[in-house]
Amino acid sequence: MTLAALIAAYHEADEPGGGLRATLPLAGRTVLERQARLAVAVGADLIVVAVERVPSDLLAALDRLRGQGLRVAVARSAEEAAEAVHPSDRLLIMADGLIATETHLERLIAAGGPAILTVPDVRVDDRYERIDAHSRWAGLALLDGETLKRTAAMLGEWDLQSTLLRRAIQNGVRQFSVRGEPADDLLTVAERGEDLAELQQRLFEGAGAQRGDWISRYLLGPVEQEATRRLMPTATTPAMLGLGAALLTALGALSFASGWLVLGMALILLATPLDGIGERLAMLRMQDAVTDSWWSHLLPTLAAAGLVALAVSLSGTLGWGCIVLAATTIAFVLALRTETRGRSVPGRLWLAERKGMSWLLLPFAATGLWGSGLTILLLYAAGSFFWAQRHVHRPDSAPRAD
Repeated sequence: MTLAALIAAYHEADEPGGGLRATLPLAGRTVLERQARLAVAVGADLIVVAVERVPSDLLAALDRLRGQGLRVAVARSAEEAAEAVHPSDRLLIMADGLIATETHLERLIAAGGPAILTVPDVRVDDRYERIDAHSRWAGLALLDGETLKRTAAMLGEWDLQSTLLRRAIQNGVRQFSVRGEPADDLLTVAERGEDLAELQQRLFEGAGAQRGDWISRYLLGPVEQEATRRLMPTATTPAMLGLGAALLTALGALSFASGWLVLGMALILLATPLDGIGERLAMLRMQDAVTDSWWSHLLPTLAAAGLVALAVSLSGTLGWGCIVLAATTIAFVLALRTETRGRSVPGRLWLAERKGMSWLLLPFAATGLWGSGLTILLLYAAGSFFWAQRHVHRPDSAPRAD
């Protein structure tokens, strides 16, 4: 059965300037966009947005979602919403202004039938619809298209979201209460911008904490975070940043090949934070992982070309040994990637990779000790490979899917 999502987007926000809850800003986009991305993350093929009016900021959000390849239908009435959904479809209901996590959605879907998520009455306020004396609706429900069609047929002037909830409860729908887990702290119905301030800060911290290389986590982290904060409200996409990183790396390689070593080094270093910024943006906007993007595969190749170009330029003064050092370093890095693919390796954060090696070369470049720098890179790559190989091929080592 197909999974569709019905997202309400018609309640006014409690903001001086007006606007809808659905268009409150969160991580540089809107609450509605995050809801839609959450639904897609758990398998929704269709997003139905229930609206009464479509202001410009809501229209822009819908256009961005469609531009990312999502199927989005706008329903200005209950009848239009019912027409968009097949009776046999599973229907994920998300309350207007709701912020949840994949954990909450997956819990409902795993129930295998109609279910709603509730929260104890003592923990929340009137933003959450009351179910009984002890619980309120947490803003998530899993129903079916037939329930939506029956509700639309008798709705009249009633609120679609509330009426669906009431009919489900009257039919004895299964109820799950939040468990008090850490993910439940991120469950909220936002009425104003300040309701999202703490959540947005947590999202920022989470994006930084998941950095997989030491240079991004400890050196480039502040730069990436500030740049991400400034770029969030803009139209900049992770793909644009990836393209920028690829172009700078390619120009750096060309500069090395032309003998402009200082310029090449500067360009290579300037490229290092860009893909990290792109990854943060993708995580905050809940877009597809950049590890599968074209530029994530191209960057290591361009960096390797830059290292070879540097070695060839240095070979004129330092001898052909520079080329051997560069080629052997690249071989060790490739072997390291093969050994660690799909496996958990202790200390993986510190293993050799493109950005860390670029910055490790900087002090040697600054002092003119290019040959010593190439030697250090070789030792770093070789040490990382043998460390990983030792742990990967231990008898108790087991593969783990990425």
